[in-house]
Amino acid sequence: MTHAVLTVILAGLSIALSGCATAFADPPAPGSQAEHGLVGLRPLPRDTRDHKANHGGSWAGTPTYAEQKGNYPFVAEHIDVIKGWREGDFKTNRMFFEYYWGLSEARDDLDPKKNHLIKDIRNWESQGGDILHILICREYRLAIHRGHKDAQPGPFKEDTRILYEEDVDKIRTMFKQAHQQGLTRHDNYNLIMMVEHPSFFADDKRVHPIVRKVEGIAYEAHQFNRHWPLETGWSKPEKVVRGAKWTIAQGKDYIFYYGPIIWKSEQYHPFIEREWLQTYWKAGLPKRHPLVHYYLNTFPHAHGRGRPVGPETDPHSILGLTKWLIEEVKGISDSPTP
Repeated sequence: MTHAVLTVILAGLSIALSGCATAFADPPAPGSQAEHGLVGLRPLPRDTRDHKANHGGSWAGTPTYAEQKGNYPFVAEHIDVIKGWREGDFKTNRMFFEYYWGLSEARDDLDPKKNHLIKDIRNWESQGGDILHILICREYRLAIHRGHKDAQPGPFKEDTRILYEEDVDKIRTMFKQAHQQGLTRHDNYNLIMMVEHPSFFADDKRVHPIVRKVEGIAYEAHQFNRHWPLETGWSKPEKVVRGAKWTIAQGKDYIFYYGPIIWKSEQYHPFIEREWLQTYWKAGLPKRHPLVHYYLNTFPHAHGRGRPVGPETDPHSILGLTKWLIEEVKGISDSPTP
C-alpha cells in the first residue's frame, strides 16, 4: 500500500469518525469551550392554563410568565435552556424536560411509536425545540402515592430515583430505533439522571457503573420541607459539593436544579434564595465551570406562590433572580458601559 493511498484512507476514516462524533454531540456539548456552564429556567405558571395545577397547593390566580411579555429582555436574550414553553420571549431553542421511567409498563413500552418518552421528544422537536438535556429518573417514592400504583423503584433503597443499568441500555436502543423510523431528529440524547440524595451516587461504588452510562447528574435543592434549614437539612452544602465535584471529575455534567424557593413567611428574609446559592459557592460548589449548570425550578410551591414572576427589574421576582443568576454564572451584565 502506497503512502498516498494510506493517506487517503486515513483521511476518509477521520471524516467518518468526525461525522459520528458530531451526530452524537448534536445538540452541541454544553459549555464545551466556555469558562462557565449554562443557566436554565422552568417557567411556571406559563399562562392561565397552568392555574388548574395543584402541586404544593392550588396555583389558581398565581402570577404567570405570559403576563410579563416584554418585561424580561435580558433574560430572554441570555438564558441558555428552557423547560416546556415555546411561547415566551426567550430567544433560545435549547430545551430540557423531566421524565419519569418506571411508572408503568405501558409508558415504558419500548416500541418507539408507543413510548411516552419518544412522544415527549417528538412534541418539543415538532415545535422547533432542540432537546439538550433529558432529566430522567425512577420517581417511585412520590409517584406511588400519586396514583401510579404500578410504579417501581430503582435498585438502591438509599436513593430509589437511580435507574437500573438496563434502563439506560434499553432507552439508548430505543433512541436509535426511533431515529431510524423517522420519529426523532437524533439517534441519541443527553440523559441526565436526577437523584434524590446529594452524594449517595458518588459515595457508593455500586452506583458508578450506572453513572458512566449517562451524560450527567441533576440534583434538586429545595428551600422547603426536609431541605430546610440549609445548615442541617437534606441539601447540606458539604454533601452537595462532594457529589458535584465527584461528577465533574468523571467528566460528566452536573445540574444544580434549584427550587422551589420560599417567599414571605416566618423563615423568609430578603434575598435568602441568593444567600443559599452564595453559601454553596463558598462551600466549594463551582460557580463557573463548563460542566456545572444552574437550572431554576421555581414553581409556586406553598407560600412561594406569592412571589411575583417579573419584571426582571424587580430583584425579588423570579425573573429578577434569573437575571442575577445569569450575571453571576456567565459573568455578563446589562449595565451600560461607562
